[in-house]
Amino acid sequence: MPIAVYNDKMTMQLKDIVNTSLRAEKRAFKVGIFSDGESFFFKEKVGIYLDTKWTSLYDIGPSRIDRPKDVFKMALKLGKAIEEGKLEFGIALLAEDCGAITVLLNKFKNVRAVFAADEEFIKSSRKKFDANAIVVKNKGITIDTKNSEKEVSLFLETAFDEENRYILDFIAKNENINV
Repeated sequence: MPIAVYNDKMTMQLKDIVNTSLRAEKRAFKVGIFSDGESFFFKEKVGIYLDTKWTSLYDIGPSRIDRPKDVFKMALKLGKAIEEGKLEFGIALLAEDCGAITVLLNKFKNVRAVFAADEEFIKSSRKKFDANAIVVKNKGITIDTKNSEKEVSLFLETAFDEENRYILDFIAKNENINV
């Protein structure tokens, strides 16, 4: 079927073929994602899943399985992008160094990173203090990412509960103090 037919009687446009009605109703989230080398296929599968969920996905790396990047440098890039407001959310998919990456991400102003311990913790972290970065441990996942897709969806779809605004205000006020 041709995308456009030009004659006197009929003109078909892309909007006639593709359902774009949801774009007006839903705003795409700007999400950054990265993985370590062991989690490359994991990242690719979750990335494909996120593309179907109206996200603007920014793949920080690695771009190929045979070209792993330093996860700490990718975490710095993600943290800086969230801090500057270029990204709304961040996702790190890792086989190792989950705790270190979570701590590193939390060093950036306005970044509230959590380790995806379980579904209840993910929901709670979004509702209570508007977590905007999640670190997911790759538990040997290469093909079947359904549980991790569920964790990522839960993270992105759980709304911040405004009655907890005082927690965010307290965090923001005390972000630069050394305890």
